[in-house]
Amino acid sequence: MRILLILPEFPPSFGGMQTHATYLSRYLNKMGCEIVVITYRITAQKQQKEAKKYDDSQDFPIYRVMSRIGFWFNIETLTELVKSFKPDIVYSSTVYYGLLRKYTSVPVVCRSVGNDLMRPWLGYPYNTGKKVFTNYQLEKIVDYCAHNMDYPAWVETAFSDRRFAVMREAAMNADLILANSNFTADTLRHIGVESAKVDVLVGGVESDRFHNQSQNRLNLRRELNLPQDKFVLLTACRLVAKKGIDLLLRAIGTLRATIPNIHLVIVGDGKYKKKYQELSESMALTDSITFAGKIPHEEIHQYYWACDLFVLASRTTVNSSSRLKDAETMGRVLCEANAAGIPVIASDSGGIPSIITHGSNGLLFAEHDLEDLIKQVNRIYLKQDLSEKLVENGYSKAKEIFDWTVVLQYHLRIFAELTCKT
Repeated sequence: MRILLILPEFPPSFGGMQTHATYLSRYLNKMGCEIVVITYRITAQKQQKEAKKYDDSQDFPIYRVMSRIGFWFNIETLTELVKSFKPDIVYSSTVYYGLLRKYTSVPVVCRSVGNDLMRPWLGYPYNTGKKVFTNYQLEKIVDYCAHNMDYPAWVETAFSDRRFAVMREAAMNADLILANSNFTADTLRHIGVESAKVDVLVGGVESDRFHNQSQNRLNLRRELNLPQDKFVLLTACRLVAKKGIDLLLRAIGTLRATIPNIHLVIVGDGKYKKKYQELSESMALTDSITFAGKIPHEEIHQYYWACDLFVLASRTTVNSSSRLKDAETMGRVLCEANAAGIPVIASDSGGIPSIITHGSNGLLFAEHDLEDLIKQVNRIYLKQDLSEKLVENGYSKAKEIFDWTVVLQYHLRIFAELTCKT
């Protein structure tokens, strides 16, 4: 099978989409598919060296030719690549390139993680004047600002009506869309995509690597410079508004009355890090909080193993200026926590209920609800039998549903079914 993989977010940058792209491309190549990866071109000189090193280590071609701001340039480039490569199927990690079905005769499968629907970043979405927005130097400036500055709301809201219209047309043209949760699937149906064109496929975790079979928790805490004699909560996320870190800090402040040895470890980085550090100081929580910073994905399993409980306090937010919505559309860290064998508490928000079933592989608390969050933490702390049940069910679900082997085999089966129809 010849497959053209459109994976805009791809290593050496890191994140959930990049992780998915890495596993998918390597798996398809391992299974004997002839694949070509198409991704964004890189403007930062340091990343160019990292990208070359990464690309040279792979057994399949990677073309970094897409523009982050020139959408119609990408459509034209990809259309030509489809004609020259002659794939049996095209796969895109966002719904935007479902539009290729309109210009080629090749089946197109898209993945949607929800944010491509709620906040469709298509750069400049018009055909008229598109050449201006394919300029490499302009893209270099835009890319630098996006990664190093707080850009104004109008950057996201400019041309918003056109961006949403193009996104919707692209989604409608795809042969099939793999939604990462019921929340994302409902969003797709809301914009008019037929239910028959939407499948829900959750998960993506290397359960064998995350499963703790022998590591001693106290030894790990010593190695990671975490407190030895505490009841340790872990959260791992980007430090942005939707992750609910401020709610977690407030919970810790209250829980210290009933669990004096409680401690929160925050793994991750982001633009709100300083804000949350200052908030913890103002609440006199510095002795109860560890900001661990950004941890390489290859090492993060050790933090799960070192902690007693994983918490994800995400909530849906709406930007006050742009009015664009942001939500937790799945939560891969929840899959990882289940695989790692620690109990999980998460908010009943966005796509989280597609991962966590309350009372089975974790506990859910009402979104924004501080008292409910505190209640669920106390349940885990006081009820060892409940904790053990959640851990056992969580690992079973990680192995049987969330594991990469299950997720990737599903992709391959879908590809085979679609190519048989054409």
